[in-house]
Amino acid sequence: MLLGSCLSASSQVAESARSTTGDTARAQESVPRVPGLSDLFSGFNAGVSYFGAHNSAIGWYSVATPAVSYSFSQHYSADASASIYFHRLVENLDPGAPPNQKLVLDAVDASDTFLSFHATYLPRHLQDTITASLSLPTGNSSEGLGTGHVTYDFTNHVERDFEKAGIFLDLGAGNSSTLSNNIVTKDYSSLGPLVHFETGSIFWWRGNYMEMLAYEQLPIGSQTVYTSYSPTDGSTQTVVSSPSISEDNGLTVIAGIPLTSKLTALSYYNRSLRHHSDTVSFGLTYVLRGSQKSKWMSMIDRALREAERDPQ
Repeated sequence: MLLGSCLSASSQVAESARSTTGDTARAQESVPRVPGLSDLFSGFNAGVSYFGAHNSAIGWYSVATPAVSYSFSQHYSADASASIYFHRLVENLDPGAPPNQKLVLDAVDASDTFLSFHATYLPRHLQDTITASLSLPTGNSSEGLGTGHVTYDFTNHVERDFEKAGIFLDLGAGNSSTLSNNIVTKDYSSLGPLVHFETGSIFWWRGNYMEMLAYEQLPIGSQTVYTSYSPTDGSTQTVVSSPSISEDNGLTVIAGIPLTSKLTALSYYNRSLRHHSDTVSFGLTYVLRGSQKSKWMSMIDRALREAERDPQ
């Protein structure tokens, strides 16, 4: 089940846990919003996440995200996912509503559908994953769950792993905040050209892991912002403004604990320094083909990949 995305999905990539047998090789996440779906499987896999989240602007809500993935080979994979939100407070669009009723309950609503394509390469000492993503306008833009347009994003993820830790750098560009950093949730979705950067480290022990990162989302053109709640202007649902309107930066901490080969407990905390907001989430992820069934990477598998990095 998923940790979700708040009123529009955004922010960072989570990584899969290490093998509980002590193997230091780690699976590359194919679907950040459903941790556990890995490109180490050949063929089809599926999963679902369910998370409770709290945002400092609108309070508690919950979100479920089913996803499917397909690995064409060791290097290439694709996936699709979409979220459904439950019991979420959004802006009251009734112009006659009293001042103390600026938020109303939105019982059930859907987000945009995400399609992603991944190419993973293993140069010496590094793992390099290039991801091209699209969002399809299935979400409600008036409540911050999309932009009402097809959007795109391209991201390059470079990682260097050591014995019990790793460091990574993500560089990306696209035309919507919806597709950047989409493990952590925000209270808006923007439409317009932007670039984004993420860097951080990951630590793992006995199958558990913790990831810490800093991110920057920098608009490079005029933006249209769709939000579920405008605290400074209750009458405005869609804002067209200067490039800085959708700029965001902050810090994220993600922790995962495998409960079984198919079930993982996951939590994150995100602090938006630009928007002065906090989001925390707790949930579970279930994958159809778990780590024991896939056998994760054996030492022979790892040796083959090392040989690919260093051909004779």
